[in-house]
Amino acid sequence: MASLSKMALALTGGYFILWCLGPLLLKDAGSWIGLPLWFWFSCIGAPLILILSLAVFLRGQDD
Repeated sequence: MASLSKMALALTGGYFILWCLGPLLLKDAGSWIGLPLWFWFSCIGAPLILILSLAVFLRGQDD
């Protein structure tokens, strides 16, 4: 259970960092479908990475 708590904190921290880095790193990158690339990264990409990471982590857990 402690492992799950630590992983949840790590995933939450990683998600927050990815979410914050989108506007900082991609502010001059242009746009796609009328929206800036930082939007796509922060609002679409970061949550998808979080979900995929969680799926990989939970697949490796033994009940």
